[in-house]
Amino acid sequence: MDGKLRNMASIYLTKGNQMLLLYRQGSRVVNNVWVGSAGGHFENFELNDAKACVLRELYEELSVTESQIEDLQKRYITLRRTKEEIRQNYYFFQI
Repeated sequence: MDGKLRNMASIYLTKGNQMLLLYRQGSRVVNNVWVGSAGGHFENFELNDAKACVLRELYEELSVTESQIEDLQKRYITLRRTKEEIRQNYYFFQI
């Protein structure tokens, strides 16, 4: 397999014991399903900055800015192989 590397970032937002869920429609990755995170793929200018990617996605999907969340932390990085690519995922949490 000669897969390309695709960098992705996700953010999970919580308040107390509640977690924000999003309903995804029209996505090629997941469609018509509730998910616990906002996120997406890196743009070329973000390749060395996962936090910039997740903050851009947060604003694009939820109109939320960094100043509106507290204690954002990168907690996990995973690698997953699909048929066409290797996906490197950065997971951020509001702690």
